[in-house]
Amino acid sequence: VLKRNPRKIDIGAVFSHPPKDHLAIQGSNQRKFTPSQRELVFDVDLTDYDEVRNCGCSGAKICPKCWKMMGMAMKVMDVGLREDFGFKNIAWFYSGRRGVHAWVCDESARQLSDSGRSAVASYFEVNLGTDKNQNVELR
Repeated sequence: VLKRNPRKIDIGAVFSHPPKDHLAIQGSNQRKFTPSQRELVFDVDLTDYDEVRNCGCSGAKICPKCWKMMGMAMKVMDVGLREDFGFKNIAWFYSGRRGVHAWVCDESARQLSDSGRSAVASYFEVNLGTDKNQNVELR
């Protein structure tokens, strides 16, 4: 990678056939162009916490208190992904405006079925600001 000095690197799914052949394969009745492995990526946005942010921020506005909340969310997810699901290779990236992305790079994560991916995502789902938890106060 260093020798070639690329301007960008695209990361994506592994497909059943080379992506350059996707148009020819889509027209064929005998072969299908499908992903055989897909990344497991989580997008954690501060806007998801708007109803419980008590610092005065909302939307893309972010203050140090907001980042503390984001840090807590990252720690909870990181521990859950590692200890509860056994994933080892997790990379965290600032998403550019209002949050972070977690990329789970383990082969077992890439091999998950749609229902498996949904189950992992549902495990981390928290419905903040709903009637179910209206007494929640984050400090």
